[in-house]
Amino acid sequence: MERALEAFVSREIPTIFRKYSIVAVNEILPGRIRVDFHLRHQDGTDVFVEVSARKIGRTKLSQILNMYAAISNIEPPLRKFELIVVGPDVTPSVKTELEKLQVKLLTYEQIGITGQKLREVQEQERRRRLEVQQLSPDEARLVARWESEKKAMVRASDVQEALDCTVDYAYFLLHNLERKRWLERVTRGLYQFIPLSYGYPERIPPSNSFVIGAVLIEPYYFSYYTSNSHYGFTTQMPFTLFMATTKKKPGIEWAGGAFKFVTLSKRKFFGYRREKVFDAEVNMAEPEKSLVDSFDKPRYAGGMEQLVRITWRGLPRVKKEKLVEYAVRMSSHALIQRLGFIIDFLVKEELVKPLPRNLRDKMLGHVGKAAIYLDSRKPRTGEFSKEWRIINNVPREQLLSEIEIR
Repeated sequence: MERALEAFVSREIPTIFRKYSIVAVNEILPGRIRVDFHLRHQDGTDVFVEVSARKIGRTKLSQILNMYAAISNIEPPLRKFELIVVGPDVTPSVKTELEKLQVKLLTYEQIGITGQKLREVQEQERRRRLEVQQLSPDEARLVARWESEKKAMVRASDVQEALDCTVDYAYFLLHNLERKRWLERVTRGLYQFIPLSYGYPERIPPSNSFVIGAVLIEPYYFSYYTSNSHYGFTTQMPFTLFMATTKKKPGIEWAGGAFKFVTLSKRKFFGYRREKVFDAEVNMAEPEKSLVDSFDKPRYAGGMEQLVRITWRGLPRVKKEKLVEYAVRMSSHALIQRLGFIIDFLVKEELVKPLPRNLRDKMLGHVGKAAIYLDSRKPRTGEFSKEWRIINNVPREQLLSEIEIR
């Protein structure tokens, strides 16, 4: 019953939390503690939602306290987070203790779950379980296997491997399982498996978007706005996940989010590693490459104001030698010019420490002969920097607009 309620709440999340985007479902926190939903508010606040089918009492309190501690230990540390616990009711003494931690409590009634809706949830869960009995023998074998393997994504090849069948028969079974709501089509030939515990109509699937992205294209790595958010260089994370690849592929929309594939030449496709994002390991730009990629294609990192912000937050955390090495390796004069100018700008504002002289000189040695505008989208006028051959056409106040001056 508890799983059914969680699935019901997941279906209602777009209505209950209108200003939030879904980051992950069933996320594993430090200490192997699981939380039902991880959302993100438009202002960058990370919001975690735990659903309880029972009254929130002393037993649940211990679990919530461990969950709160686990969220506090997430690395890199979250700038701001909130924990919301949803349940039918709460013991007064427990409510007092949780309010001290600023844990927000919501009752079913407050989020619109009436007695009638609870009965509907129970009935639909009963029907869903009956559907298990309506699977063909081969369909049942696949479901049982994928349940035991905790399979997230499936293709026809997975069916062929399990049943030693033809590709035509594999697609026949995939279509049947999609019709019976055991699979959700992500894109052509790729499906997400929906375990029995999440088998609720119109629910939010259990996988996070990074798992989906990792199987959409090869080779790939997450970069730009996405990697900057992962490393804490920016607190903003748009619905779109940005992926670097050497192939051309149109964007894909899935589950309220989107994937943008940025095609790079093979010489620019480097500087990534395996990173754990929620409950999955994926290819992610290294911190240094995340900055370099952003200066190479600013429009995928939020524009010039965000470039200033990510440099301010990121420069103290990256290896300076690797940053300059990667910048030079990209063979882009404009990249070097903008990166060097922004670093010097932040140094003059006393917001970051200067690069070692040898590294700064190395960058200056790769400045192009042609002068360029700092922001190609802004009016073509401004002060000229002879060293970096940059025409600064962005006012100081605007460049600093995304920085929290302490």
